[in-house]
Amino acid sequence: MITEADAFADMQIIAAVNDDEILARNLLASKIIRDSMVDLKCYRGAASASQAYNQGLDETTARIVVFAHQDVFLPDGWAGQLARAIAQIEASDPDWAVIGAFGVDLQGRPVGHAWSTGLARRLGGQFDQPVETTCIDEFVIVLNRASGLRFDPALPGFHLYGTDIVLSAMAAGRKCYVADIPAIHNSRPVHGYAGGYSDAWHFMRSKWQDRLPVPTLTVPLGRTAWPLLRSRFKLWRTRAQRLARAGDPTTDPQEFVQHLAG
Repeated sequence: MITEADAFADMQIIAAVNDDEILARNLLASKIIRDSMVDLKCYRGAASASQAYNQGLDETTARIVVFAHQDVFLPDGWAGQLARAIAQIEASDPDWAVIGAFGVDLQGRPVGHAWSTGLARRLGGQFDQPVETTCIDEFVIVLNRASGLRFDPALPGFHLYGTDIVLSAMAAGRKCYVADIPAIHNSRPVHGYAGGYSDAWHFMRSKWQDRLPVPTLTVPLGRTAWPLLRSRFKLWRTRAQRLARAGDPTTDPQEFVQHLAG
């Protein structure tokens, strides 16, 4: 069984970085990194999340690899919560592949525990047992390196790689989970699903066409482009109210930790 001490000793945190100010205010401010409990490796200038994350995998021997966004803050005690979740999962599934902090369960329902500044609200809440998932949010991805999984280097940009790594695990006969490992995602509101997101969405729809439809936390992958077009229109129609409701991503993330309780 993995303990908190084990987690510290055999964990690596990896981030793709393009804004050192955001990094300093969030991920670097997390106690687990600030107090050098776990090493953080940052990769700058990558053309895609897959490129940065695979380089990180190549340069670590850690058993547990955590991929975190630069605007994520990991509250005090986070490693202990992760160790507890891993122990719960390994009691019945020692060959697990991926754990996320927020995702979709096997019935297509959102599950997890996080604070989103972009949405200005808590997502989900506390729960006891990890839940099997078909898709996770990319802001925190915990990989069991023994699974042998890697991120698809052909997936363009910085979107939908959380869905892709889970689908890859499932295709290899391994399970993925969402656990109560709450984090602060000090994000900006989503402005649209064009450009890089659209490129990733079409790539994923082609890659996983034998599994369609596939739920995601943004736009479901379908056999036509209709879900993407509909979601683009919805974002455009609600843009003003979403921007007005969004929190301030320059806020000290420690101020949001209280919202994770309860």
